[in-house]
Amino acid sequence: MILYRRSGLATGAALLAAPLAAPSLSLAQPAPGRVVFGSWGGATARMWRESFGAPFTAATGIPVTVAELPDPAAAVAAARGRPQHNVALAASFQAAHLATSDLIERLSPDEIPNIRHVPEEHWVRDPQGRLLGMPIYFVYLGVAFNNTLARAADFASWEGLTERKWRGQISVTRPIFLAPYDLSLYARIRGGSEADIQPGVPMLEAVARNSVSSYSSMATLQQQMSRGEVTACAFYSGQIQMLRKAGQREVEMTLPREGGLVLSYVISIPKNAPDKAAALRFLNDAIDPAKQIMAARSGYIPLSTNVTLPPEVIQEIGMTPEEVRARNWSPNWYTIAADIEARMRLADQVLDRAR
Repeated sequence: MILYRRSGLATGAALLAAPLAAPSLSLAQPAPGRVVFGSWGGATARMWRESFGAPFTAATGIPVTVAELPDPAAAVAAARGRPQHNVALAASFQAAHLATSDLIERLSPDEIPNIRHVPEEHWVRDPQGRLLGMPIYFVYLGVAFNNTLARAADFASWEGLTERKWRGQISVTRPIFLAPYDLSLYARIRGGSEADIQPGVPMLEAVARNSVSSYSSMATLQQQMSRGEVTACAFYSGQIQMLRKAGQREVEMTLPREGGLVLSYVISIPKNAPDKAAALRFLNDAIDPAKQIMAARSGYIPLSTNVTLPPEVIQEIGMTPEEVRARNWSPNWYTIAADIEARMRLADQVLDRAR
């Protein structure tokens, strides 16, 4: 029995669209010479506070406040052009979606010159070629599995997730992520692209038919996989890296021969945010190699090419950053974001049909 959460689509839409109510977090507007950074909470916020914010303040004298939010992109959307933050962290498809509503600043390479350390295929741009922020790091979408129940060879191809022997043993994510990530990748595997997703629908349906659940949080899936309640799932490399680092060696990640998906993150400047000069300086500074190494220790792989990771970090990732970038596809996120609501509805329909 497939236990899908019917709230998934509504929750996803809320994260993409600007709600009528203001965000619950009350913050003072950033004063001149300040950075107020909107981040996800927990370990992510702690990393940004300690590894990025504190060194930036020490070097520049510009104070950095890291505000912990359920979803920074949703906070930017809710602000409706009157943002409480002048820098926000977002998945690349979220930044592109915000740009379709003119809610983040468009930038030029001259404003953030260190972006030239990032290969252009990872720049997030609008149709006019304007930058939507600084690409900061990435994880990749591969197949995570419990090694007491399956082997890496079982998922040498992404098609392995569609095999009937895994009926009732796979998990899938919510439509808000299933649509931009899994569906886009399956479309490419089946001969389509981020602009032509229909070839990926039958593959997504086949994976969904094998699913026992649609996980509501990464922590939930991690627990299910560690306990053997789920055998495998398309999942995020950084999460598995952190689990194994914490001693949960029964969970592994494999990258099928077709390659995976570069899930990049970008730091952007919300439209009309105060103190743009300080925000630009923060964006430009974030590509500093020392800061990127600290992020890599937390499971995030540098997009910039001016970073040499320590051997122990490369061992945790399982590949060099160059190998990871070469083996994974970086789609045009603006193309995906332009009709993301329709894609989410399609993904939700696929999950309904699989029940």
